[in-house]
Parts: sequence; C-alpha cells; structure tokens
Amino acid sequence: LLTTSSFSSAKFSLFRKPNTFTINSNILCSESKLAHKLTSLTSEFTSLTQPIDRVKRLLHYASLLPHFADNERIPANRVGGCASQVWVVAEVDERRRMRFRADSDSEISKGFCWCLVWILDGAKPEEVLSVHRDDLANINVGLGMSLKAHSRTNTWHNVLFSMQTAAKGFLL
Repeated sequence: LLTTSSFSSAKFSLFRKPNTFTINSNILCSESKLAHKLTSLTSEFTSLTQPIDRVKRLLHYASLLPHFADNERIPANRVGGCASQVWVVAEVDERRRMRFRADSDSEISKGFCWCLVWILDGAKPEEVLSVHRDDLANINVGLGMSLKAHSRTNTWHNVLFSMQTAAKGFLL
C-alpha cells in the first residue's frame, strides 16, 4: 500500500439549506458504488426530520468506526481546522482504490468520519475528487447557525478536503 500523510486544511462556509437534496452530476453519471452509497446515506439522513435523531445516528455510526492505531495519531495525519482532534490516514491499494482510516476525540466527529470513510473507501482517486462538499449537505446534523453547527460543518468539509488532498497525491 502506498500512503500519504501530509494534509493541508481549508475553512469552508456553512452548507446550504438542509432538504435541498442534490448530488453532483459527475457522481451520478459515473453510476459508481460511491454514488450509490452517497445517495443511500443522504436518503437515510433526510428521512430523519429532527436534528437530535441525526445526532443519535451519527453517534451510532461513531460506534462502528474501526479501531485507529495510537501510532497513527500523529501531527502528519491530523486534519486541520476542526474544533476537535481528527486524524485521517489515506492509502491506495494494488487496484488503485483509496483506503481510508479515521478517528476523532469527539463522538459526533467520529460519526462524520465513519460516514465519509464508508462513502469514499474503495473508490478510485478520481471518484473521491468528484465529490463536492454540497453533496454532503443533507447528511449534516444542521442544528441551526450555532457555533457548534458551524464547527460540525467545518469538520465535514475539512475531513473531505483532507481525503481529497490525499487522493490527488495518488492520481496517475
């Protein structure tokens, strides 16, 4: 496996208004497994009308995140721009498929990480790069314009950005 552990971060603005379900046309055209996973997870979260139910779902997903080795919790794997500590490790396998591992010291952030790993793990680098941050809008917990909601949105964006930065490093 090839690895990369140099991630940069960027700050992004809040997601657009929840319940405006759209998926990037580049993803839909590919009819990939990634697109199916994104559509499935988006449908699941849009069916949860109460923000607390979305939080509970993220907490459930946090419990599904595989163990992350302590020796991978290093500054090179840290995702910048998040209120909590988040780490992402990206690798590419012999079939040129991205393999991601992630962890956080925040349970809600762990839930976000599980969602992104589940969606993007096994995708080609080009597919990872085809995901637009707005494609994740309906998976957002969306607790209004509070500081916590803004922080959660930044976690989504920054983890996705880190995964995409890694994927760029594996393009042929």
